[in-house]
Amino acid sequence: MKALIKKTSVLLLTGVLALGAMGCANVNAQNDEFKIGDKFTKMGDKAYVVDYKLEDVTGDNIKDNVILVGTKTVSDIFCDTLTVVVQDGKTKEYSKATYKDFGGYQDEEMLFIGDFTGDKVKDVMVSASTGGSGGIVDHMIATFKDNKPSVIFTDKENAGIDINGKYIDGYKAEIEFKDLNKKVLLDVSASKDMYIEQGIYDKEGKLLQKVEPWIYPFSQLEPIDYNGDGTFELRGYQRIVGTSNADTISHVESILKFENDKWNTKEAQYSTYLVK
Repeated sequence: MKALIKKTSVLLLTGVLALGAMGCANVNAQNDEFKIGDKFTKMGDKAYVVDYKLEDVTGDNIKDNVILVGTKTVSDIFCDTLTVVVQDGKTKEYSKATYKDFGGYQDEEMLFIGDFTGDKVKDVMVSASTGGSGGIVDHMIATFKDNKPSVIFTDKENAGIDINGKYIDGYKAEIEFKDLNKKVLLDVSASKDMYIEQGIYDKEGKLLQKVEPWIYPFSQLEPIDYNGDGTFELRGYQRIVGTSNADTISHVESILKFENDKWNTKEAQYSTYLVK
């Protein structure tokens, strides 16, 4: 089952976006220049503006055009490729950031602008639903300080906390949070009638079949200034499932902070069902 939700490897794609025949001097960096739903022809005939913000993300105190561009057909709401394009408010030059296979469904609020690195320059966060019963939402965070784009949150971080585990006697699951070097026991007896019917446990709680729970990637990530210092952390939500996608046995909530050029888990908590 883990193989079904494994993401592809990361390839960062950042750089300067050529303006083509129009040239810098003819582009007016105003709000009405980039309307959601309009074509963004600088990236091809199938590129559209799917979200837009006017914020300073380069650090020069001049607001920039922050454009989320998606590659799709005009009537579709799923974007095969999502790319953040920034037009510098002063120079009118363009830069862009994405990672390989980053796509999802167009929604009303996909962009969030805030400082995640602590350098007092706002960064760009994108959230995109991938659809399906797993409720997985992919995310990207990119920095554009001094017009040097860099992706600091990719599909590697989207995977969330890594776990493995197994069901054991007594209607319990032994779970190892590998990233945190922690092991816990989950009480799964809230589903014991279903497990007995499926032949996974007998009525005395003896395990009859091998079951290995797995954890889904983040279904949700919320920017949160956890300690009130002006720098945003991330609050993430994941599900641990047992015998099938419909068999949720725990929810995991974590707080992530960007420190020393990587994301560190500062807090993590899990739940156990009493009744289901």
